[in-house]
Order: sequence, then C-alpha cells, then structure tokens
Amino acid sequence: MKASLLFVALAIPYAALAATNWDIYEYGIVDTFRWFRPFPDDSTDPGGFHVNCRAEGTFHAMMYKLSDLPAEPPEGLSPWHDAIEDFLHRRSYMGSWDGVDHKGLNREIVMMEYADVPGPARDWIENQQRDSSKTNDSNWTFAPTRTRETADTHETPQIPAKDKIVVYPAGAIYEILPLWVSKGSKCERELNNLAKYKVQAVDHSVLAWVTDYTKPKRDLGKRETAFKIEAMAVTEVEEGKHARWMWEKMHRTIRRNEMRSQREERQKAKKKLEDGRSKDEL
Repeated sequence: MKASLLFVALAIPYAALAATNWDIYEYGIVDTFRWFRPFPDDSTDPGGFHVNCRAEGTFHAMMYKLSDLPAEPPEGLSPWHDAIEDFLHRRSYMGSWDGVDHKGLNREIVMMEYADVPGPARDWIENQQRDSSKTNDSNWTFAPTRTRETADTHETPQIPAKDKIVVYPAGAIYEILPLWVSKGSKCERELNNLAKYKVQAVDHSVLAWVTDYTKPKRDLGKRETAFKIEAMAVTEVEEGKHARWMWEKMHRTIRRNEMRSQREERQKAKKKLEDGRSKDEL
C-alpha cells in the first residue's frame, strides 16, 4: 500500500506533462512565467486530493503577431496600433500559451471583445486600471475603445463593455484563470478567492489551467482562436497526506545523506592537505 501511494506521488508531475506544447522547446518561455499544468490531462483527479468542485469554460478571441499591428482588421489591429505598441513597450511581455516567447515581431497577443470577458475577470481588470501606482502599472490589462483614436487605459472603465476590446498576451491570463470560470459554478466563492489559487495542489487550494486552445489558420488569413479553461477546488485526502509525508521524509533523508557525504569529502580533503603539509615539514 505504501509503495503504491509513493508511486502515485512520484507519477503526478509526469502525468501532468502528458499534453506537450512543443513550442516550449523550440522557442523557450519568458523568465517570469511560473505556471505549469497542476492536474492530469485525462480528466482524473490530482493524486492525493479530492475535487470539491469543477468549473470550465470555452472562450473565443482573435490572436495576432506583433507584425500584424499595422494591418487593417480583421488581419491586423491598425486602429489601435499606437496604443497597443505604447502599452507593450512599458511592460514586460508575459508570453503566449504556456508562457512561450516567440521573440520579436512573432510574439503573440490576444484580442477579445471586452463584453465576452467574464464579469469577475473584468472586475479584476478594472480594479487594476484604477490603481495608477508604478508597481501596478506592470499588470497586463488593456482595453482600448472601438474607435481609431488612441485609448487612455486609465479612462476606459467609464466606457461601456460593449464598446471596448481587451488586448493581452495569452500568458497574462494564467494569473487569474479561476476568475474566468467562477461565475455560476458550485464553488464560485472559492474560485473568486485568488489567495487560494496555487501553482500546484495543496490542501484547500484552487487549481486552474488552459487545457486546450486552437491556433489561427494564418495561411488562410484567419486570426480566430478558441481556448478552454478548467478550474477546480481541492482538499487533500488522508491517503494523499500520507503519501506526501512519505515523499517529504524520503527527500529529507536523501538531503541529509548528501550533506553527510559532502561533509565527509571535505574532511578527507582537509586531512589529505594536512598530511601533505606534515610530510613537507619532515
């Protein structure tokens, strides 16, 4: 029984990597991207945890490369070119899906109708926009108007949602994924509490991931994309706690053995040095 629990604990990270985005290996990811898939991709529960509630949603958007900015819609974003370019230059790029960085003008950004962004996520965006501090200025939230005039990102909350779009690198939404699917779920309160949102499962936490997305058919002049977000609230079960305890105990034992081995090697080196000095003195 103990062996099987330990196997579950060890297998979780590898199961989570089953769905591979090969762009990660070809282009790399941005340094600031800290997320990874926190649950298996076969619809099973995270090992050692009970799923109290699941929520999911599929969203439609347009995806562009920075090289598309000067082009006319729908293949480009020329009406908002200056506003977007200014916004990008003042913030660190947060990556595309899975944090991938295609570099230079191949970097990708997403454009959505602002009204299609779920209410809790819009509330978060607007709270960030109301905060004009330099610390907050790095947050990726942008909603220019539908006109060809350059948008002021700190005035757009007064414009109705139906008259705005939001532009962001796909990697930005990983910071608030639960807010995209919380509304109407059985655990709406938990999913709206970003303090519980974690990179990996811990007791009484919220997990979320972009579990699927489509790539635009650029060869046909298309920019349409769709992405699916899944989130869940989890608690650790007794078997999971026991497996984690075994893993932590094993890790501590390995670490102690490594430290002991390093200490013995240092002592041997010191003794060898001292013996050499003694022979020289003789």
